[in-house]
Amino acid sequence: MKGHQKSSPNLKFLQPQLTARQPKRSDSINLRFDVQKTFRTNQTENSLSIDKIYQVNPSRVLTIKNMSRVMKQNFIHKTEPSDTSEKQNIDNQRILQRKQTAPKFIYRPIIKQNSDIFCIKDSPRIVQNTNMQETNSIYYISDVVNAFESKENYFNRLFKDHFQSSFISFKQCTYSKIIYKPKPVTIPNDLKDTKKYTLLFDLDETLVHCTLDLKLPCDKKLIIKLSQDETFQVGVSVRPGLQMMLELLEPNFEIIVFTASHGQYAKRIVEYIDPKRIISRVLSREHCCFSDQGLYVKDLSIIKNRSISRTLLVDNSAISYYYQFDNGVPIIPFYENKQDKQLLHLAKYLNGMVGTDDIREQNQKNLKNYLFAQLQTWEQVLEIYKVLNNSKKN
Repeated sequence: MKGHQKSSPNLKFLQPQLTARQPKRSDSINLRFDVQKTFRTNQTENSLSIDKIYQVNPSRVLTIKNMSRVMKQNFIHKTEPSDTSEKQNIDNQRILQRKQTAPKFIYRPIIKQNSDIFCIKDSPRIVQNTNMQETNSIYYISDVVNAFESKENYFNRLFKDHFQSSFISFKQCTYSKIIYKPKPVTIPNDLKDTKKYTLLFDLDETLVHCTLDLKLPCDKKLIIKLSQDETFQVGVSVRPGLQMMLELLEPNFEIIVFTASHGQYAKRIVEYIDPKRIISRVLSREHCCFSDQGLYVKDLSIIKNRSISRTLLVDNSAISYYYQFDNGVPIIPFYENKQDKQLLHLAKYLNGMVGTDDIREQNQKNLKNYLFAQLQTWEQVLEIYKVLNNSKKN
């Protein structure tokens, strides 16, 4: 599929997991949206569509008889976020004034986030510097800064759009209310496994890109069987460097796929992309929280026997890790461009955090996802990114 926008993945049975509405390429992206406006249809991201009955009564289990209706319906309306009019954070104003040196950031502590409501615990703390592989760039942040300072091209535009969309996503989540919560899960422990960390990967647009348009180029055409009566054929494009990344991360990370797509679909895709069985488990739609705005949020606390301080989630949708944004690792979406090298950059970044007791501190120090929730405009976040990037170069 040409172009990088996430416009209609052509998956009839895959209704996109929510990302915030992609902004138009204009300077009006920071316009404040009215919370009371009618919800508008958003762009799409791969994920099975969900039955209206499920929205009204999430406790009901979908049966094979209504599966066909589930796949045909497309009821979820996505919304544009509403910007807040809260008073600008004084600490962040001081940060923005420090353009010559790397600032110390003051923000909320790393604690187990409340899983009952969307909220931010503002209890200031200062993150101490920890040992990290010294490089001249910062994962994701340097690419975002370069995208805004360099000429327009495919990947620069992807980074700019993803960065702006992530900011809007966090604002959108602020006004969401969870109407369905999954039951906690326990993942069996392998007594021979000495890995310290758990790494969760989104599937669609993070590890692969799938389409029902079989005329489009793809790596493999797979038959997906959802039930005895529902079978589909999809074209799968695998993100470059996937197998190498899995092998690089395997010694230190327990790798799990966590997707908002249908479980049978996800397992079939994982079976194809991971012939060495490095991915140990698949968590799917029934393990996600679901909001009144049609948002799927991946609450990492549902995994009862894994420490949240040693867990990360890699996802191209910032909405997914809104509950625990210190655990979230952003990545630009993948469609079909085989020049993409993000997975190898990601592997270097993740392995660079090995050895720390609380992996969130490293992630918080380097990526600063909390800025999307605290600041008023994405330009303010970008200014801080520039300070960090310049200090790293110097």
